[in-house]
Amino acid sequence: MWTDVTLKQILLITDGCSNVGTDPVYVAQTAREQGVTVSVIGILDDGALGEQGQREAENIAQAGGGMCRIVRTIDLSHTMQMVTQRTMQLTLQQVVNKELRQIMGEDSDALPPDVRTKVARMVESGTEEVDLQVALVVDVSASMTSKMPSVREAIRDLEFGLLARGGTHRLVVVTYPGPSGEDAQVLRFEGTSVADAVGALRAAGNTPTGPALFLAVRALRDLGESPATSSVRANPEDREEGRMRHYVV
Repeated sequence: MWTDVTLKQILLITDGCSNVGTDPVYVAQTAREQGVTVSVIGILDDGALGEQGQREAENIAQAGGGMCRIVRTIDLSHTMQMVTQRTMQLTLQQVVNKELRQIMGEDSDALPPDVRTKVARMVESGTEEVDLQVALVVDVSASMTSKMPSVREAIRDLEFGLLARGGTHRLVVVTYPGPSGEDAQVLRFEGTSVADAVGALRAAGNTPTGPALFLAVRALRDLGESPATSSVRANPEDREEGRMRHYVV
């Protein structure tokens, strides 16, 4: 039943506040209005992200209809996969509730317990089947220098997790600031792991989170308009040998 459903989400990874450009909370709200869920993982720096940084992370996620998690670098990999999975479940639940309201005038909360359980199981299985488009937005400002190895490994684990799903996925990565002074760039990769491409970046510069989110929204829109040949679907050979295929997006 999920063949006609494509979920779009942005996952922002940062360790601080935006200090350049458009308000990221406003951009997250705009993304949500376009059907894109925005979640945030804030990375602790020496035990504290900072009150302002944590508040901004929470506000971005709230405006984007997603989740916010504040973690230490050691927990980044697990958290990135959990947030991606949980965001899919929440979005699918919204899809189901919308259909139920149209048909029955009420959502799943009003259903009998046994029916609610069946709906929950359906949503859970749907996260493995639904087509998924993900934009990773990675803060590579100067303060992220020591955290980049952990970010690289977390992205690598996420790649394997996405390949293990039954549904197709398409992945685009936006890093900010850009290497030549621009606010952000869409990372292009071919024949190598996304994680390796991100890990090769040198962290430096300011933190233009808003412009980076805006570019991610546009990149997801471009994915929807581009040929489906750049999509990825797992197959038994991928699962057994862990081989990965990557495409320019």
